[in-house]
Amino acid sequence: MDWAGPESCRRASLLFLLFLGCVTAFHLWFISSGRFNLAPDEAHYWTWSKRPDWSYYSKGPMVAYLIALSTRLGGDTEFFVRLPAVILATGTALLTFLLADRLCRSRWAGLEAVLFLAAMPLAEAGSILMTIDAPLVFFWSLTLLLIYRALTADGNGWWLLAGIGLGLGLLSKYTMAIIVPQTFLYLSLSRNHRFWMRRSGPYLACGVGLLLFTPVVYWNATHNLVSLRHLLEQLGGRTEMVIPLKRLGEFVASQVGVVTPVLFVVLMIGLCGVGRTGLTRRSDDTSLFLFCASVPLLLACVITSLWTKVQANWAAPAYVAAVIAAAKWRSDSPTQGSSAWRWTRSRALFAGALLTGFLVSIIGHFPLALASIGLPLPYKLDLSHRLRGWAELGAQVSAVYQEMSRSRPTFVFSDGYQVASEVKFYVPAHPNTYNIQLGRRMNQFDIWGGTDEIRGWDAIFVADRPDPPDAVLRSFEMVRLERPTSLFKVGQSHSLGPWSIFRCYGFRGFPPAQQFGY
Repeated sequence: MDWAGPESCRRASLLFLLFLGCVTAFHLWFISSGRFNLAPDEAHYWTWSKRPDWSYYSKGPMVAYLIALSTRLGGDTEFFVRLPAVILATGTALLTFLLADRLCRSRWAGLEAVLFLAAMPLAEAGSILMTIDAPLVFFWSLTLLLIYRALTADGNGWWLLAGIGLGLGLLSKYTMAIIVPQTFLYLSLSRNHRFWMRRSGPYLACGVGLLLFTPVVYWNATHNLVSLRHLLEQLGGRTEMVIPLKRLGEFVASQVGVVTPVLFVVLMIGLCGVGRTGLTRRSDDTSLFLFCASVPLLLACVITSLWTKVQANWAAPAYVAAVIAAAKWRSDSPTQGSSAWRWTRSRALFAGALLTGFLVSIIGHFPLALASIGLPLPYKLDLSHRLRGWAELGAQVSAVYQEMSRSRPTFVFSDGYQVASEVKFYVPAHPNTYNIQLGRRMNQFDIWGGTDEIRGWDAIFVADRPDPPDAVLRSFEMVRLERPTSLFKVGQSHSLGPWSIFRCYGFRGFPPAQQFGY
């Protein structure tokens, strides 16, 4: 078969469009099915969207802006909170296909790269959950494509567009900044494109990106640099005892888990291949570009894990170039002679990676399916338990709120921002909601404050503890337990523990408490 012929290219494009359409339709159906409640972070970002600002405590404003736009059009429902994630995931797949097509000069490589990406549970989760990773990975992919286009074009027009992509990515998550040193690393190593180091294009892109990021800088300058303090603390700024190899092992294991083992092996083979080719033969710009677009971020995560905990999703943008590297390794594999075994191995790994990846994703979407055939998913492996029970809790709090608010103004609060955010979303009235400071690190609720304005109100305290803490008792004239309620996990075989709902009367103001970091 002529894999480079026009007919073959059209067939690959049609298959890609068919696959993309089916996957997008599935994601739209899934987020409309109501199978999973909002994740705590999703609910928290929704609360951000209700109070537009230049930036927020731990992240830029992009996720809040997108949720605000979607819910303004369709209402405060799970579907419209998550709709931007589906749209961004579809856009990321399209950008990955286009980038792979340009880099590998093969639409089949583009199709394979998209299949690898879709089979990755980490990417699949980002396709239905509206967190900061959805816009980050989209703008990362867009910026990579624009940078590559700028390298092969005259003038600075594409560099300007790349700068816009950079700025929008920075508004999504600060991880986007790593794309700048990665780009300059590529330019310094590339024999064919090193001349760009002496031209204005790359610097124009950086300037435009920084200009778009200026509102976040301004917001932090007027809020005690809380985002910078939080970022430094996340990167290990706090003094704590860390076992380097243990943290490193945890990070590597997390990557194997969120990518799946066979696909992880395929991606590492692809990255090793482009690294070996790109660094030894620097005239191979495709391999060098893919290496520089992925490996530095992965290495940064590995190195950081030596002294602090690195979350599994921190490396997510690196896998855009990694899936293209794997597709390139597949497309470069010979089919004849002494390399026939290599070709057979690549096909087996390709099939195994897709099969295991999609299987894990299916189980993640439908965890009760295993329980229905007598094979319940172990609790520690069922991450979806974090996405169940919030609507039921919200309904119970809502019943109490409707009764109390008829007689006096009433607000809701909790000792965790996650619970406060979930309750605010799932109580239909979306009441004033706060997060009491009982000795924890700072969060966005602390920045908003506002509790001085509600003195004298009644309140509802929601917590996963049987007795209210002393700080809550001192903050009200009277506190009374409404009732404990139990929520359940898969098949109702594991109790989530009792959730206590307390009626609180006569708010006096929360006492000051020690803040444990940012």
